[in-house]
This record gives sequence, structure tokens and C-alpha cells, in this order.
Amino acid sequence: MKGSTRGSSRTGSSCVAFVADTGAFITGKVLALPPPIYTTPSVIDEVKDERSREILETAVSSGKVSVEEPDEAYIEEARSSAKVGGVLGRLSRADLEVLALALKLSGEGCRVYVVTDDYALQRAASKAGLEVVRLRYRGTVRA
Repeated sequence: MKGSTRGSSRTGSSCVAFVADTGAFITGKVLALPPPIYTTPSVIDEVKDERSREILETAVSSGKVSVEEPDEAYIEEARSSAKVGGVLGRLSRADLEVLALALKLSGEGCRVYVVTDDYALQRAASKAGLEVVRLRYRGTVRA
């Protein structure tokens, strides 16, 4: 699955992308999202239970989800956003990669939604100017 990517036009104002964290696969909500959906190798590694692995493998093999590893420059930008949001110490490597990939896609001109229920990731994404799709819990993320 690593390195599975779909060709897509990621420039222009009509580009919309979803970047999913581990929770999107555990809840199965990733199946309800429209493509393009992206995730990272670290998220793939975090998905352990059989049902969630099936959801993940189906989504990737069907081309609905692309797996991309963000560049280190975007990881550093993600760390900065998390630090500004006061949540750097609460983000895992996978969380930072999700945020970094979202920042990369945003920099390519996409309107990006980070798909997560992780409050720290929601806060960091909000501080970075990204939008958030909550999976199960309602609430407000304040920048």
C-alpha cells in the first residue's frame, strides 16, 4: 500500500481534498467521504484491528485513498502550527504527518479538510488555516 497514489489534478480552485487520520479508518467514516482522500504511511501503520485494516485496504486498492509521505519541510511547518496551537507535545508522528500532508495539499491550491476526532490535531489544523471534519464528536475548534 505504501506509495499507492492516484493521479489527480491538485491545482486550481476546484481542488478539494480530505486527509484522513487513523480514526477515519477505525470508524469506517472514510468510506462515506468523496475522493480524493489522502493519508500517510504512519497512519497505515497505526491501523491494527482486522475490520479497520479491511476498510483501509479496500479504500486504497480501489483508488479511493492515496498514501503519500509528506516532505520534511512540511513536517516542520506542521510542528510550528502545533506549537502555536499549544498542542505539539500531544501529537504523534502520524498526527504530524497528517497535518504536514494537509499543508502540502493546501500549498498546491486545494481546499483541505483534515478528518479526525483528535482534539490536538483539530486545534493544530485550525491554527494552520485548515478545515476539520469531525468523525463522531461535535464541538468547536477555536483557532
